[in-house]
Amino acid sequence: MKKSLKLVFCSLFLVVLFLAVSCGESEKRPDPLEITHKILLETSEGNIILGLYGNGMPGTVENFVGYVERGFYDGLIFHRVVKGFVIQGGGLDENLNEKETLAPIKLEMPPSVDDKDENGKVKGKKLLISHDKYTLAMARRMDPDSAASQFYITLEATHNLDPNPNTAQPNGYAPFGKVLEGFEVVDKIGAKPVTTKNMYQGVPVENVKIVKMSVIEKPGMNKEKK
Repeated sequence: MKKSLKLVFCSLFLVVLFLAVSCGESEKRPDPLEITHKILLETSEGNIILGLYGNGMPGTVENFVGYVERGFYDGLIFHRVVKGFVIQGGGLDENLNEKETLAPIKLEMPPSVDDKDENGKVKGKKLLISHDKYTLAMARRMDPDSAASQFYITLEATHNLDPNPNTAQPNGYAPFGKVLEGFEVVDKIGAKPVTTKNMYQGVPVENVKIVKMSVIEKPGMNKEKK
């Protein structure tokens, strides 16, 4: 009888220990939204480093990184600058010829969490990735599922572009990263004089080239080979 009680006590102790360790581990877990990829964007105005939320916007990041790794962006331009709003590129060459892309991707909604009032009552959802200043997002046409290669970087907070997480209908635009370094380069591009060329508005008078884009960090990459 004593032996049975001892076994029961030991089992209970192990269960309690397991739960304590599990709770401790869960408390130490980092926020699931994190920068998983880093991209070096070399432009004619200087370099920019972009951080991508690969575990928050996996489909969008995979699409963007695929274009980067294929060298698709090299030699293209920032063809649209709207002061105080965005700089946009990744689709046109210096002669404003649109480069052929892969098939467009489905609009991916950013992750969201419960938005609670001061009493802890859930009043809806709020986004974990929003259009803050220096946010990286996908450009698209009117069709929500029309984004391909073109991207933009915000020059100011533009939360009017955010999707509404409280509706199931695809809406808004897809923010999937942010500028980590080179803020002054973004601002410099954003301050360029612009004109209208070939029916495109907001084209910099002097071309702003995307010299090269490359992945400098991603899951599984040997950092010594970056």
